[in-house]
Amino acid sequence: MSKMVRAGNLLFLAGQTSSGAPEAHTIEEQVTEALGRIDALLEHAGSSKQHLLSVTIYLKDMALFDRMNVAWQNWVDPQHLPVRCTVQATLGLPELLVEFSVTAAT
Repeated sequence: MSKMVRAGNLLFLAGQTSSGAPEAHTIEEQVTEALGRIDALLEHAGSSKQHLLSVTIYLKDMALFDRMNVAWQNWVDPQHLPVRCTVQATLGLPELLVEFSVTAAT
């Protein structure tokens, strides 16, 4: 499974989560870690969060939405907001609380 695919000037990132390590157990910690992974992948591809186009956020429990959203708002560039949706989903590992799917430009 690829974490990122480039098609022309578009980048597609899927399955971006925290590591699932015990030290990342709160939604805030998991969001911060996953967004850090997104930053690193975008930078590697010559892009950044200022070039986000679309983000889908998968939450294990919608009761975590407000807390996740605070962490998201602390990270995202308010001058370059992507379209975004958030859905509740069963994630691949029971310890994961959040997963991100991202489309960005280069």
